[in-house]
Amino acid sequence: MNVASKPAWLLVVGLAVSALVLASIAEGPPKTNEDRVRSLSEDFACPTCDGQSVAESNAVVAQEIRREIRRQVDAGASDEAITELLISSYDESIDLRPRSSGVVGLVWILPIVATVFAFAGLASVFQRWRNEATLEATEADEVIVAELLRDRGDTQ
Repeated sequence: MNVASKPAWLLVVGLAVSALVLASIAEGPPKTNEDRVRSLSEDFACPTCDGQSVAESNAVVAQEIRREIRRQVDAGASDEAITELLISSYDESIDLRPRSSGVVGLVWILPIVATVFAFAGLASVFQRWRNEATLEATEADEVIVAELLRDRGDTQ
């Protein structure tokens, strides 16, 4: 890799990392109790509905979970405490947020690792292609071509 392209690659990597970091923190924490209740309600699955969050469902159990979240938020409980309360009351399948540890963590990290290796492989291949020697005709090659042309009756 020549000296001029290294800063360009560093800039691209820096921009990609910055974009990922900003995307992960762009939403920020909810500001009001109502925002927190809505956010937490979206993080939990309705135990009786198929594929709906507590926020989307009108089932009686979902309404009760929303009321419990509201009581906990108004009492000043942290999001983590509310999550633990709901998981202990129902089970872990109620939590819609993916865990980042154990085998589930691999689901999140493996695509990133594969992408990094793919880009590294592509960069290596492109670098190798760029560094291949350019082919030039040697004097012996020119003699052979001249003989063939002469044998055919063509002249240069």
